[in-house]
Amino acid sequence: MKKIKNLCLIAALGAIVTGGSLLQGAPAYAATTYTATTTAELTSDLGKATKGDTILISGTIKSGTINVPAGITLKGKTGKNTDKLVFSSTSGNSGKGLSIKTNGSTIQNLDISGAADNGIYIEGSGNNLTDLDVHNNKDAGVQLSNGAANNILTRVYSYSNADATGENADGFAIKLHSGVGNELYYCTAEGNSDDGYDLYAAHGAVKFDHCKAINNGNCGGIKGDGNGFKLGGVDNKTPGQAAHLDPLKHVLTNCTATGNTGAGFDRNNQNGVVTMTGCTAINNALGNYKWPLTGKPSALGYQVTFAKAIIDNCTSSGGGKNDLSGATVTNSPTVK
Repeated sequence: MKKIKNLCLIAALGAIVTGGSLLQGAPAYAATTYTATTTAELTSDLGKATKGDTILISGTIKSGTINVPAGITLKGKTGKNTDKLVFSSTSGNSGKGLSIKTNGSTIQNLDISGAADNGIYIEGSGNNLTDLDVHNNKDAGVQLSNGAANNILTRVYSYSNADATGENADGFAIKLHSGVGNELYYCTAEGNSDDGYDLYAAHGAVKFDHCKAINNGNCGGIKGDGNGFKLGGVDNKTPGQAAHLDPLKHVLTNCTATGNTGAGFDRNNQNGVVTMTGCTAINNALGNYKWPLTGKPSALGYQVTFAKAIIDNCTSSGGGKNDLSGATVTNSPTVK
């Protein structure tokens, strides 16, 4: 196992010059970079790593669930084409791949696959996921739940995730009490058995920028709902509370939904003012834009008149019939 120590001089109060003397602040500490090439090395490194440390994955490592320590960097040494975590030894509903219930970590340049549940599961805050391939897991590729907030995902490609019934494995599941401030940039959900992006019972608005949902709803014959961006707005999962609308102002900019078996951009009972700007929808089977003005959510059992979405400078071609009764459409001549 290779260790590389980099001294980081930290002075809590800085250096103070007084009367010709230099007063030093806090002492230096050493941040450590570990390189793991085997399962045993990775297990050892995870046990030692603390905030500021880096663990490099070199080659392919098979692992059980990895509980990511707070404030570390876990990354591929060369890149996601060669550096891989295969979670072949996980099993059951608890068989997650990376479990991030801590704050401030970076996951980068890795291929992540094979988990019996989510490939990556996040409850923590302030984490950064960058340049990842997440695939062939048996639930959502990436899930943020239970307070996960202010996490940034950039160029994460989540594809070919499928559960037994097809109803759970989304590309990205930002749902079930996820918190505020989660943002996705240039992410792609493709060929997952259920939805591309599912925001069911989220508790915080999500920002999507240049994200894509492609051909979701059928993964090797395993079929689910197949919506591209499903922006749900009913919470019937909070203990001690009756089912209720939870309006959120999601923002989608320059996003694309193509060839999904459900709707491209789907209200799914969202009562907040969702803003879509510069979005593109092509050949989604149940309509490119599904934004009804009214609905009767099954969890509520009564009729609702929803807030109107904003659809500006967007396009639509092919696919099923759009429902735009619950949207204000501007600068979008093909969205009809």
